[in-house]
Amino acid sequence: MDTQTRTAVIFNPRAAHGRTGKLYAKIRSQVEAIIPGADWRVTEYPGHATQATRSALWSGYNRIISVGGDGTHYETLNGFFDGQQLINPNTALAILPFGTGSDLARSLGIPRKWASLPVIPQGRVVPLDVVRVTCVDWKGMPFTCHLLNTSRVGIGGEVVWRVNRKTKVWGGFFTYLRGSIEALFSYTSRPMQIRINENIFEDIYLEIILANGRFDGGGMKVAPRARMDDGQLDIYLIRPVSLVDALTSFRLLYQGRLDARPDVVTFLRGSQVAITAAEPVKINVDGESPGTTPVTFDVLPRILPVVVGPGFQPQS
Repeated sequence: MDTQTRTAVIFNPRAAHGRTGKLYAKIRSQVEAIIPGADWRVTEYPGHATQATRSALWSGYNRIISVGGDGTHYETLNGFFDGQQLINPNTALAILPFGTGSDLARSLGIPRKWASLPVIPQGRVVPLDVVRVTCVDWKGMPFTCHLLNTSRVGIGGEVVWRVNRKTKVWGGFFTYLRGSIEALFSYTSRPMQIRINENIFEDIYLEIILANGRFDGGGMKVAPRARMDDGQLDIYLIRPVSLVDALTSFRLLYQGRLDARPDVVTFLRGSQVAITAAEPVKINVDGESPGTTPVTFDVLPRILPVVVGPGFQPQS
């Protein structure tokens, strides 16, 4: 390990419904056994991880470890940017997944919780794509953020908006499964226009999935072919189906088999995407709810060094 590496740890005690905070002393002792001298920054409120990450980067730290769930990792990732630019392009991001869903960890091939600790010193550092997202926030103002894993526009945005307002005490799988089933009973598909590079598609869609990583929704294998270093998003346009059809086909999301329904699912790839709708449609960005359409997605190819685990699938 490079002796010149300066490490800051961003720790969210509220991750996993507060269970992560109870493990603080144990996590810290085990991390410090691997990385002595790390600077620990404990978050206290929403958005604090972004601020703490920026502060660490401006102070010269060149490795950031995010400890928590997907929300923590999302905030930490966004702290790497000051506006449109990376603060330090040579700083590596590592994650220790101690949260509810841990979908980013799945996409990065990193085991959950304690099994993730050896990845920090042993994992490869790979330059990965980051996706810049520009949408409308809940105050009606333009908002820009970044994602590493996935975004969903439509019912997936509705699910995350609901889930993040309820308890996640039952864990990622059951939390998102329940939220998805509830949304199916009430959500109405919307007319949307999507531009992918230079091609335009218009239809009524249940949702649009845009995947840099493979997993979403507490373990759904939504995009089994997605690669995080190929400069492209895997995009699924999903048209409406009946409630019975949706419920019986729901397993396909977890099995990575959306392609089994070509009658309602169109698969595309692209690096620049814009989605508009007559009425605002909620979006999900790495498990967070930043706002609604209109929204654009721009892939920034291989821009961020990220520590990946043994299960990571690189571009073939």
